[in-house]
Amino acid sequence: DCKISLPVMHGSDGTLAVDTTSLYKDSKILTYDPGFMSTAACKSEITFIDGDEGILRYRGYDIADLTMADGGFCSIAYLLLYGTMPQGRELADFVATVSRECNVRTQVLDVIRALPRDAHPMAILIASFAALAAHYHGANSLDPLRSAIVAISQVPGIVASIYRHTSGAPLIEADPSLGYVQNFVHMMFGDLHETRKSIICKALEAIFIMHADHEQNASTATVRATGSAGANLFACLSAGAATLWGPAHGGANEAVVKMLEEIGRPERVGEFIEKVKEKESGVRLMGFGHRVY
Repeated sequence: DCKISLPVMHGSDGTLAVDTTSLYKDSKILTYDPGFMSTAACKSEITFIDGDEGILRYRGYDIADLTMADGGFCSIAYLLLYGTMPQGRELADFVATVSRECNVRTQVLDVIRALPRDAHPMAILIASFAALAAHYHGANSLDPLRSAIVAISQVPGIVASIYRHTSGAPLIEADPSLGYVQNFVHMMFGDLHETRKSIICKALEAIFIMHADHEQNASTATVRATGSAGANLFACLSAGAATLWGPAHGGANEAVVKMLEEIGRPERVGEFIEKVKEKESGVRLMGFGHRVY
């Protein structure tokens, strides 16, 4: 038996953490925590989650307030990157910077077009990030913050191009005069009836904000692990997208869509639920329940 003293760290929300950095060095004892359910792998001032209480905060701001913030997603992206809400000209300057980079790089479009139309969209997204890593390499390398802004700018066009490529539709160029979400909807669907466009943009604005960050989830952990080796940010995003593809992570959303397609019509919901109740059927109800909430 041995007595080991370990420092206790205090989180801003009152959570206590035991610093085990020196544990193995001093005692040859390891901690075992699959899934990091009781482990904080890093310090962060970005996101706080309390799943039991239904709390999600970015930089101390409640998510319910942020979804109503002026400037929409771009103001939240600024908050996450810089730590404060944009003031005065800061938001306009940030939006202008994002808009200047919104046209997808030619090399990335070449990669998208080169892949089969029936390829999984996530596979194409992984390749697209890898193409950006190849473009911004060596003499063309960017500092991390600049890389992050380019990624924010490029992703809507990349995703829209992947969607239209796999749908067999011609790609639509970005319109820098539009807002961030509006431009994404434009590149995805082209001209829409104004009422429908307004509904889609409002929903996506909230979705983008609520998904802007989610603490140390699997894809974030992957990006951090890859980045800790000094890899190009776009290579890190490619690794993160590969993790997001997994059925236990972002792939769960895809499973919900497939389930809804399988149900087909509202009158078939009852029949589907009965199948779910029959354990031997192997049918699962997707989209309900979460590891954190």
